Amino acid sequence: MRSAENAVVSGFLSFALLVLLSACGATSDVRIATPIQGVTAFTFLDERPSDNKASHIDEGGAGTSVFYGDDKLSPASPELTKTWLQKAMGAELAGKTVALRLFTISVFDPGAAVDRNQLDAAKNTARASVPKGGGVQGAAGAALAEPIIYGMESAKSQKSLYVRIEGDFDQKPFSVIHSERVRGRVTERNVRNTIVRALDKLVSALRDEMKPK
Repeated sequence: MRSAENAVVSGFLSFALLVLLSACGATSDVRIATPIQGVTAFTFLDERPSDNKASHIDEGGAGTSVFYGDDKLSPASPELTKTWLQKAMGAELAGKTVALRLFTISVFDPGAAVDRNQLDAAKNTARASVPKGGGVQGAAGAALAEPIIYGMESAKSQKSLYVRIEGDFDQKPFSVIHSERVRGRVTERNVRNTIVRALDKLVSALRDEMKPK
């Protein structure tokens, strides 16, 4: 009897772990395949505040925001920005100065509402699936029901990806924002594509700034 109880509990916990992992809102690291430009035709300054350089998670009533800092991005945002500008418009920027003041990458997960009827039914099923006498295991299974259901609902919710780049170009401020939406789990490719499109927007913005007025 005890072995049967253990088998049920073990199987249930394994299922719970699988669901929770699959419902993870965002990828952990982001890699962008681009050769680093050690030498550039322009002067590049990294003037971001320290809190813009570190990864962190903000949780609020409306949802959770995951921020990607230099430790989660390869190459880090200063090297990436410098490389992107040199490759796209190095000759146009020759002799000028670009200062990076903000490079924010975030994924917002609004979470999901748990249907109480669905939750109660899942808890009852968890208790009933445990053999007679397995009250502790049944209670444990019921307690896991809520995060499992929440994870399943969260995996279906729509996430928002944001990239914001701010700085100065020859002492003239610039600001670029690019956002995209993804339903389900946010992959490394989703974040990478959002960053690349934001950098392309930056190139366009600087070119527009350089046009004769």
